[in-house]
Amino acid sequence: MNRVFGFLFLVLYVLPLSTEEGKYSGSISLSEKRILQGKEEWAKTNQFPVEWKLYYKGKEGDFVVFYDWNGHEIHYQYRRNKFDLDGEEFVKDLFPGNPYRVTGVWMGYYYFGFDARGKRKAFHEKKVLPANKEEFTDIHTIPIFKLTKYEEIFSDELLY
Repeated sequence: MNRVFGFLFLVLYVLPLSTEEGKYSGSISLSEKRILQGKEEWAKTNQFPVEWKLYYKGKEGDFVVFYDWNGHEIHYQYRRNKFDLDGEEFVKDLFPGNPYRVTGVWMGYYYFGFDARGKRKAFHEKKVLPANKEEFTDIHTIPIFKLTKYEEIFSDELLY
C-alpha cells in the first residue's frame, strides 16, 4: 500500500515539477518587483515602494543589506550605533541567502558620484530626501531605509 501511495505521489506531484514551467526557482517569484523597477516607478510617480521581497546578504556597520534577483542592494538601518543592543536583538534571526519580506521607512540613498576625471568614485556620498532624480535613478545608487519589520518567506512548493 505504501509503495502504491509513493508511486502515485511521485507521478502526480513530483514529476510535473521537473518540467521547465513548473521548475522550482526560489521562494521569491521571478516576476517580483526589482529595485531598478522601483526607481523607475519613483521617477514617474514620486512614490518609492516601502515593502520588498529580497534576499538577505549580511551586516555592514549599522545596516543590514538585502538584494534582489539582479543583485541590486537596499541597506536597512537596524541600530542607532554599535552600542544599540536592542537593534542587534532585532536582527539576530536573519540568515544569509534566505528570502524575506522587508518593510521600512525610506531615509535617503547612497550615491556614487564622479571625480574630476569623469570616473565613478569608489566611495559613496550619503544623500537625504528629497532625492535628486538623476542621482537616484542611477543604477549604482543604493536606497537606505530604516528597518521596521521583516518576515521570512517560506516556499509552498515541494523541494526534491
